Amino acid sequence: MIKHIATMVLLASITSPAFAGFKVETLSSLQMETWRVRMGFHQLAVRGNAPEDLDALENVIHEGGVILETLGAEAVTSTEKETHSELEAMWAALGDRAVDNPLAAVGYADFNAFSEINSLTLDIDKELQSNIKTATPGDNDELIALGAQLLKISSEYIALSTFPSAGINTGTQEESMAFSREAMEFEMNLTALEKSGTGGDAAKRTLGTLKTRWAFIKGAIPQLDDPSAAKVPLLFYRYSSQTAEDLLAITQQ
Repeated sequence: MIKHIATMVLLASITSPAFAGFKVETLSSLQMETWRVRMGFHQLAVRGNAPEDLDALENVIHEGGVILETLGAEAVTSTEKETHSELEAMWAALGDRAVDNPLAAVGYADFNAFSEINSLTLDIDKELQSNIKTATPGDNDELIALGAQLLKISSEYIALSTFPSAGINTGTQEESMAFSREAMEFEMNLTALEKSGTGGDAAKRTLGTLKTRWAFIKGAIPQLDDPSAAKVPLLFYRYSSQTAEDLLAITQQ
């Protein structure tokens, strides 16, 4: 009888939410904020280190730190705790690099800075993506993933709008972003999520708003490779930032 009770207690503890480990929602939220930090780094060059852009970037870095605290609370296994420590270190390095953009401060295109922001962003993104595969799923995972996808597209658009050699392939093994392909994949994911009808009222409202914002954004993507076409980085920055804030609000409900 005692052995039976002990077994039941053990099983209950294993399946308890306290032992659930990393959540997809938390990992995807940090993934979204990682690309958002890179976007903020390049946004500094759009308006020459405008104080409001720097304040916004510092706030994103802080928000990412809060998400990391949540991730630390979710960590159960020694592997998860080690991953959390590694992510904390990488996040600190990303934040330090992001607020220091020589192109914004002195008008100098520093390829080492471009390379470093790219490498740090990709290292964090890949670490998060590898953990998402085995993390605990939730109701808003696909919606948060859409946000991360949008911020990735926007960060690259703004990077290339500020300097032609600031793309994600600078100093990394990544290929240049194929914007048309990324846009098509994003739209397919958005449509699929809309048709699925999943999520609560707040999630559905946010998805509807995202669809409207995307309608404004996507028209600019085919023109990125045209040197004579006007670039609209502020449009990408504003709508992507608003979307990220909306999605983070959902995770806090």
